[in-house]
Parts: sequence; structure tokens; C-alpha cells
Amino acid sequence: MKLELIQKDIFVGPILSAICIDEYTSAFLSYSEDHKYQIVYVSKDKYKTIDLGYSEKYYQLENSPVLFCVNHQLGIIKDKNELLLYSHEKNRFAPIKIDKTETLPQRFNLYWKNSISDCSVFPICFNSDGMGHDTRYLALLDLDVINHQAYWKSWITLEAQTFSSHKDKQYPPKIDTVMLQDNELYIFSAGGQLVSINKWGMDYYAFIKTDLMGKVVETLIDSGDLHSIDQKKRGVNGLLSSSQKYLMLTPVFQNDEWKGKQKIFSLATNEILDITFPRGLGKYPQIIQHSGDIFWVYLREAQSLAMCKEKTPL
Repeated sequence: MKLELIQKDIFVGPILSAICIDEYTSAFLSYSEDHKYQIVYVSKDKYKTIDLGYSEKYYQLENSPVLFCVNHQLGIIKDKNELLLYSHEKNRFAPIKIDKTETLPQRFNLYWKNSISDCSVFPICFNSDGMGHDTRYLALLDLDVINHQAYWKSWITLEAQTFSSHKDKQYPPKIDTVMLQDNELYIFSAGGQLVSINKWGMDYYAFIKTDLMGKVVETLIDSGDLHSIDQKKRGVNGLLSSSQKYLMLTPVFQNDEWKGKQKIFSLATNEILDITFPRGLGKYPQIIQHSGDIFWVYLREAQSLAMCKEKTPL
């Protein structure tokens, strides 16, 4: 896939997560110079920064904001008790209480993993074992925007035997990015090990489709045991797009077969596609969201964005 440039040099600072509001508008979770959470709201003709009002610094919180979009409206899940919906007319967030918190396990921590859904039920990744920032559990949140009501429906985790390369049976596989589409869950897992990926490499990665109970319907990607190949460190992180069309695949290391170059998996064709970026985007540009025809590309060194679209063959 070849991309062509629409716009670049959109400064946003450090980005933790991103969600598309419509084809030309996206919201980016970032933080200010004093490490306070903020939303950078970007479109072709609009740019504004929204202070989230957290008094703590972003790395001090037990629950990090989770972005989602419902009916072209930005939402943030603050913790298990409350979510926020942003109103452009009032220029502020309106809180909504989340009911049935007793459905969830006692320990419940959120870590930036945005939620994507084609209905009013949103899959939410969370941590429940206190082991680092890995999310290995998934809760379903039912939201009624009109009546400003929300409640937790259920929660699941993947069984250790879901992936043949999962060795540590004490802890379930990681759930790194998830999407609910046509009453099925699409889940990407960046392995299951507790040790540092940067130090030891990833044990495996996989992309699966499951029912709402976590039972596998189809395996779309399975790397196999990465440690069994040779002594090289390997690993790939995944991120599902707001368009529900792509899984963005970003290698952790630069010296394996991927050579540090990002690829995307098409849910329409079940193919992994190479990406050719426009010139002038730096060494390792990274697609972080997609909606309509627009690919949002993050330039980490410059902490800025570029808007691109797929180049139409002549």
C-alpha cells in the first residue's frame, strides 16, 4: 500500500493513544509539560487542546483514561465508576455514572487501551493482577447515550491454552487491543510472558476472532514461538483502527525480518500489507489511526502528525 501526503507538521507532543471521531477528525491522548493529561483535538481546519482536569501526573494514576467514540462524540472512561462524554456546544465533558461495578473483579486498572465497537457495547481492556501495565482481561460496557446511563455487562479473560506458544500457565495471555464487530471480538495479543520484552523479546504474538465469551472462532495471525527461531529478539505490537478495517502492526525491534518497518493487516482480505510512506516523514513513521480514507501518521522524533491517504494507481 502506497500513501500520499495530505498535510503534515501538526504538532501534538507525546501520544499515548488515539481515536477517530470522523474521517477528518481525531482525538489524541497526550500530556502537558507538567505531565498532566490532555486531549489534542485535530481536524483539517481545527486544532485545540482540552485539559482533562486530572490533578495527578499521568504516571501516578491507577486508572489511565481510555478513549472511545460513540455517534461521532468523544468519550473517556475514567475508571470503573465513571465515564465522560465531550460536548462541543458546552465545551466540556459531562460525567455518566457506570452501574453494576460489582460485576467486575475487585482489582480493576485501566491503561490507555482505546475501545472500538460497531454498537453501544464497548470492550474495555484492564489489568486485574497488578503485574506491571499489561492488560490481560476484558470487560463489556453497555452505554445508553440518550438516557446517559451505563453499566458493566460482564468480563472475560483468554484461557492459557488459547495459544499453543503460551508457556506461563499462571497468567492468561495479554489483551493489547480489541474491537467488537458483528457480535464478535477481535483481539490482538502481544504474548504472555512477564519478563521485559525489550530485554528478552516477545514470546509470541497473535490476532484472533472470538465469541463474547472469549472462545476462539478464527485465528487470523499466529507468529508461533518466537524464541524457538534463533537468538534474535523479535516482537510486534498491534493496534486496531477506528475504521474497523485494519490492524496496524509495529515491530518492537529493528534487526529482525521486519527491519523496523510497520505493516498493516487488512480485515477485508486477511493479508498483511507492506506500507510505502511519502518522502520526508522521517526514519520510522507510524500509522496510529485510520478512518475513511485518512491514515493518521505519527512522527515520533518530531512529536507531530501527518495526514495521509492511499495513493490511487494511475
